[in-house]
Amino acid sequence: MLTTSRLSLEASASLRRRLSDVAAASAARPLLSTEVDSSGITPGTPRRTQRNFGGLSSRAARGLGVERSGPPPVLGRRRGLSASAAATGPSSSSSSSSSSSSAIPSDPHDRLLVVGSGVAGCSAALIAAERYGVPVTLLFAGSVPTDCNSYWAQGGIIYRNPDPSSGDGPESLSADVHRAGAGLCVDEAVRKVAREGPDRVKELLLDDSPDGPFANVPFDREDCGSLSLCLEASHSAPRIIHWADHTGKAITEGITRAAVNHPLVTPVAEAVVTDLAVEVHPTTGERVCVGAHVMNRRTLSRTSLAASRGVVLASGGLGGIYEHSTNPAGFNALGSSAALARRAGARNEDLEYVQFHPTSLYIPGEARFLLTEALRGEGAILRDAGGRAFARDYHPDGELAPRDVVARAVFAESQKSASSGADDGEEEGGEGHNTFLDISHRDSDWLRGRFPSIDAHLSRRRLDITRRPLPVIPAAHYTCGGISTDSHGRTTLRGLYAAGEAARTGLHGGNRLASTSLLEGLVYGAAVADFVGARGDDDDGGREAAELARDVLHSGRADLLLDETLAGVPDGGGASARAVSDAARLLNRLKRTMWDDVGLVRTPRGLDRALDRLAEIGAEAEELFREAPCAETSGLRDAAEAGAGVAGAARENRVSRGAHTILLDEEDTAAAAEDSDDDDEEEVKDQGDDDDDVDSAAEHRHLPLGPPTAGPNRATSTSTTTRTTTSLLRRQCHSLSCCVQ
Repeated sequence: MLTTSRLSLEASASLRRRLSDVAAASAARPLLSTEVDSSGITPGTPRRTQRNFGGLSSRAARGLGVERSGPPPVLGRRRGLSASAAATGPSSSSSSSSSSSSAIPSDPHDRLLVVGSGVAGCSAALIAAERYGVPVTLLFAGSVPTDCNSYWAQGGIIYRNPDPSSGDGPESLSADVHRAGAGLCVDEAVRKVAREGPDRVKELLLDDSPDGPFANVPFDREDCGSLSLCLEASHSAPRIIHWADHTGKAITEGITRAAVNHPLVTPVAEAVVTDLAVEVHPTTGERVCVGAHVMNRRTLSRTSLAASRGVVLASGGLGGIYEHSTNPAGFNALGSSAALARRAGARNEDLEYVQFHPTSLYIPGEARFLLTEALRGEGAILRDAGGRAFARDYHPDGELAPRDVVARAVFAESQKSASSGADDGEEEGGEGHNTFLDISHRDSDWLRGRFPSIDAHLSRRRLDITRRPLPVIPAAHYTCGGISTDSHGRTTLRGLYAAGEAARTGLHGGNRLASTSLLEGLVYGAAVADFVGARGDDDDGGREAAELARDVLHSGRADLLLDETLAGVPDGGGASARAVSDAARLLNRLKRTMWDDVGLVRTPRGLDRALDRLAEIGAEAEELFREAPCAETSGLRDAAEAGAGVAGAARENRVSRGAHTILLDEEDTAAAAEDSDDDDEEEVKDQGDDDDDVDSAAEHRHLPLGPPTAGPNRATSTSTTTRTTTSLLRRQCHSLSCCVQ
């Protein structure tokens, strides 16, 4: 029996009201900083006496709309700030005060700049500030810090199952991650998360100490008081903790509250990072990231923020560049981190592995709504329009197979919809819809209590989760690749770090295991902070990078930080209704291109077509951004950069594996087989030989993801092509499942 505290619900509602108040107040005044007190987020006048500005210069503070006067306040011990951090001060160069254990930074640029207020960004900010006394400036594009993709996570986060009979432990979790990742995971990254994950959850999300500095999330508990653990697809044991079906909401509200309340963290709202500030070291010639160029999305004022401790990109993935996505509409999922890194010259990897969630709610004319993996973990069954359960046709684990396998299964069955004409499909999922998720066999009261957010969403559309199957279709969901990082979150560019969905740590390989995303954000966000803040004799941590950045900033090159693409455009100018309209038009065209040609099933011809179109859109986006810099044109520019990265990576990878499925022509098939053999020799972590050769006799015409009625002017398949594609995908699913057993 699950219980969710009434006090927790009331506290959550209260916080949301406060966040709404901040948004309303933000519209009435030009402040970018989100002011906070111990009870949550509070609108009103700036609290200059209680917060430092992380080394913001007066010019930067004015440019971002932050009010300040006089020197920054004294920084000292508060609410459990670690004794070592308080005694040492916010940097190794700071002098301690004998009377108050406080210090004022000697370097105005001595701070860590964190881009993104989700789980990864807040973890990096909190550990850096609390454990190491590092000043942090936390930038986010929304008006409140909870405006992030982490907020929308439904299912849960991996913890640990204490029951010895469950067989749970680091080795068990590692095996599950590798299995789901199609043999492409980096073992070091997997073991790091498996070993450190539970402790990071306890530290950052289960902090029940009095006036503790971290979050105490009200996860669901059993009647006995123990944490409720659920099972999800491809997990060998129940190890997922959750808060009903909106775990991301509970976690995000808790961790953002902790972050913005910390005395060493300066939150800056409505801040769009347009480019990274990268300079060449005056003596070594090495390129170093020393800050970021930032624009207020409301006032369009701009500034350049220098940060000698480095920049952390943690603003999420790129699922929003697809026409149909489970990601919420807006700026957060347009690939800003990947785009910023690409423009700065940092390496991205595995961008072709875009995970499509198997079960998004399919209602024609509406945005896709996520139906969490936990539904299948609780016994939901995938059925066709005739009521037949089809998942085991594609994998022996059926609905609990890895997501990429289930997504291909749903896709293949949906292609039969053109000729099904089932009554159920016509009524609930559009004419001829053929794929449904059914959990109506479970107790209705239990279902509504376990999945209240989903039940409410369906009820508003006159759908009943307790009575009838729900029409589903795959939709773009998660970026398994991203900015290439090591175990410390370091990228290939000195001074630049990445964490969360923005990063390619190697954890996910070719396909993400359910409920690993929030855990990865916690572990690697904290890892970045540990590296940046480390001062031990055995590990210089981020000190070398910080010293290089300080050399650049003190060499006089700091005056050159102003983004040349924005030079000459007055603050507050440039945006226009025409620019916003043009950006929206081009973004819609980009999303259709990604959906049609870089979707769940790809072809070389379609990818070539996509690359050509994305190049055209990218050129127009750059010109539009130069003429009218604003949030809309910046988002379009990032989406075009990220989309080109995905399409290019997909075109180069001719081996179908994990979330990347490509149907090849005859001459490409032989080359793909050679690539597969080479990969198997080089990837010592692979768990089997690749056996993904494709039937070259098939008609390799691109098929849109979803039924033919999903949109106007889409190519529709013939029944012959549909049957061939369904058969081919079934064979691929079986082949891949054998590969990762």
